[in-house]
Amino acid sequence: MTRNRHGEAAAIFTSHGVLDAATTILAARAVGPHAEANPVVRELLAMGELPAVVAMLAVVGLCCGAWPTAAAALEAPGWIGLGIATIGAAVAAVNLVVVFA
Repeated sequence: MTRNRHGEAAAIFTSHGVLDAATTILAARAVGPHAEANPVVRELLAMGELPAVVAMLAVVGLCCGAWPTAAAALEAPGWIGLGIATIGAAVAAVNLVVVFA
């Protein structure tokens, strides 16, 4: 079960971390950081792209590091991790719509 949970964590990190951070930066470049819906990320973007990306990846990384233990302790079904990763991919897709709109 642990191996599966690590795969879930990797998928969550990829979508909520890497994809979201990259597409958030692209969207901020396209329309400005003021358009960011998340006030914390909006403030990070005001500090610069690098601090925003580092902070986003650090927070998501910490959460993903805890995911295998937390999900196993809660006996969360595997589809929960896939669902969380899918939501991250959807957020990245919306960011891309902002970029190309």
